[in-house]
Amino acid sequence: MASIKVSELPRVTAISPDDVLIINDEDLTTSKIDITNFTSSFTGQSLTFSGNASFIAPVSFGANSLPTFNADVVFNDNVTVSPTGTIVGIGEKIDLGQLKDVTLPATIADGFVLTWNSVDLEWSAEQTGVSPLIDDPTPQLGNNLDLNGFEIVGAPSASGPNGKNIVLSPNTDGIVIVKGFTEGQIDASITLNCFQNTHGVKIQSPPHSAGATYTFILPNSMGTAGQVLSTNGTAATSWTTITPAGIGAATAAQGVVADNAMQVNKDNQIPEASNDAEAANLGVVTGGLYHTAGTVKVRLT
Repeated sequence: MASIKVSELPRVTAISPDDVLIINDEDLTTSKIDITNFTSSFTGQSLTFSGNASFIAPVSFGANSLPTFNADVVFNDNVTVSPTGTIVGIGEKIDLGQLKDVTLPATIADGFVLTWNSVDLEWSAEQTGVSPLIDDPTPQLGNNLDLNGFEIVGAPSASGPNGKNIVLSPNTDGIVIVKGFTEGQIDASITLNCFQNTHGVKIQSPPHSAGATYTFILPNSMGTAGQVLSTNGTAATSWTTITPAGIGAATAAQGVVADNAMQVNKDNQIPEASNDAEAANLGVVTGGLYHTAGTVKVRLT
């Protein structure tokens, strides 16, 4: 662009305070000096850019200005908003210390989050104590666990030490307790369902009114066919074989009272027979009762 000394400019008249001189040399043959009316200040003026606007020096907007962008605005570098801080470019990380009202500990470990302190009115980095259970080797509950209608289920894989099992493991002298529902006055129970979960068998505690507190200790073995489970009156149970002689001995101890109490025929009497065959002849069915010299027996054959 050609330079012109101010002293060489022709005398220009009728210039208002808002006029400026523009030297136009787009074409060397038509180079000229134009007088154009242009505001000396943008205060209260609308500024329109029809093409790209490049700011190569600081640009200040007044305290009461409100720049409005009606299209996308691209910032190729950080945008500094004074005095509050810097808005970093897309894809860059924000330094936590650049945030306002943030108090940081000397060391921030993995898993810390930014939390708001409503008393001190500041943000702080704190450890939440909440992490995925799979990442916590010793998870603990801080309150009751509400299943919210869901279930505790075993995973389809068997990667853990107990495989697909669900294990309840009380510590030291702790026990597993199934509590009743106080508000509904419902006694505790355990239901064992079929594989389709359409029906099941329930084991239920005695009612509250019974005041029952006792322990059943199961036998050491499965027992044999025909045995029944009996208790010693304290806590231990065992398998017991019931024999006809045992039934007879127990009934004989009742004497005539037992004979009169048994209603086995139309006369409410127990027939007398010496053996099963004779009892059968008297009409006693298999499993029916008869007595021999005061001893009550069960016909087995």
